[in-house]
Amino acid sequence: MKNAKLLFLALSTLLSGQLLAQQSLEYCNNRFGFCVTYPVDLHLAQDRPINGDGIVLEADGGDIIVNISGAHNVMDWSPEKLYSFEKEEFEAENEGSAEELQLNTTTDGFQAVLLAGNRVEAIRMRQLNGAYVLISIRGPKSENKRVEELWNQIKLSINS
Repeated sequence: MKNAKLLFLALSTLLSGQLLAQQSLEYCNNRFGFCVTYPVDLHLAQDRPINGDGIVLEADGGDIIVNISGAHNVMDWSPEKLYSFEKEEFEAENEGSAEELQLNTTTDGFQAVLLAGNRVEAIRMRQLNGAYVLISIRGPKSENKRVEELWNQIKLSINS
């Protein structure tokens, strides 16, 4: 009976791990040394990040765009400076000033949620040795809950 319980526990642990693996995919960038796990309902978009070093995913028929990219920080910009660039870009694309719904900065990164017009962006940046990784999720304001859901499901890991 004890062996049957152990077998059941082992099988259910294995199956739950397989279900979790089936619910997410992984993108790894060896050049910048990071991996990102994301839900399987995100699909590869036709576009690529501007620097060609990352992945662009889309959800909900392209209404929500997830941009994951690495870049060299050749100017040694602080997280605050990188955030200001991202915020300015979001404002320019949406023709107005962005409201900061959330902003947290640390010595090695930031995370923010911005609202401009009828668009929302959830963005994370983490510095790596002389580089950084940026994860941006943009969508319509009406899909704020879905953007937040993806924000919580996308996980970044740094390769050592």
